[in-house]
Amino acid sequence: MGVDAALNVSSTQTSSSTTAPVPIRTAVIGVGYFGSLHAQCYSRLPGSTLAALIDPEPATQTLANQFGVAWYPSIDALPASVTAVSVATPVETHYGLTRALLERGLDVLLEKPIAETMQQAAHLRALAQTHGRILQIGHIERFNPAFSAAAGVLRAAYCIRAHRSSERQPRSTAMDVVVDLMIHDLDLILSQCEAHVVELRAQGRSHGYTDIDEAHAQLVLSNGCRIGLTACWGIASSGATGRHMVVELADGVWTLDFRQRQTWRCASDGSTDIENVVPPLPQDELTAQLSAFLDAARTRSPPRVTSEDGHAALALAHRIRQRILDPCS
Repeated sequence: MGVDAALNVSSTQTSSSTTAPVPIRTAVIGVGYFGSLHAQCYSRLPGSTLAALIDPEPATQTLANQFGVAWYPSIDALPASVTAVSVATPVETHYGLTRALLERGLDVLLEKPIAETMQQAAHLRALAQTHGRILQIGHIERFNPAFSAAAGVLRAAYCIRAHRSSERQPRSTAMDVVVDLMIHDLDLILSQCEAHVVELRAQGRSHGYTDIDEAHAQLVLSNGCRIGLTACWGIASSGATGRHMVVELADGVWTLDFRQRQTWRCASDGSTDIENVVPPLPQDELTAQLSAFLDAARTRSPPRVTSEDGHAALALAHRIRQRILDPCS
């Protein structure tokens, strides 16, 4: 189920609290495809009062009218009553916008990747800490029911294989397939595997869209786990599409299908008993992500995906892309 289709889930499933929380006034900055989904979700969440859409494109006024909220062309006009925002703009704007928002005292959900450079990522982390603000990074697959059902198994894995592709061509603002797609799986692995990378090999090539349109990476962790990652726009030369991860453990193999939002296990004897199938949970990952962000903002507790997490995923992505672009590095 896609994110947009999954947003049809009843709003009664969107709050982890048993009582309705005090709504937080929210806004969305950057109202393209993903930003419009954020706006739709904020407008439904019981813990949110959507107050504004921010985008220089005048056509945003039409969407703002549909939600019954104000439209502003820049963050300079953002109402002081808004305290939490989503930033869903091109990556080259992440640093400047988020820096200004944190300095103004707002909590920010920033779409991945956290920034273009490691220096920018480090500065945003420091700003969030200095100003006591929530800075959650939008690695949405952390909230996918397929991952939620089997997150712990990655810690015991001796082999992990992940494939991620998109049928669509990359957006014009995409950096490359490593930072745009593969970074999802890098974040999932880093969030669970309590080990560091001791060996890294990577290959890739361009198909004329970005500097890297197809990427293959092989990692070895300090705990001995071996990891193979593939990411590409469309089917490329791999002949496969989808978003899935296969996790091998001593007692069996787990398969996480992020597109179907399902997880199942095959026992070591090869049996695939239907009882091993874990059905998808009755929630969508965007609603879960925004709910977690608002809960962190309300309770002043660390977000599920911290700026440190976003920084770490970007650092490993940069190591992989550097190895592809400069094999001698």
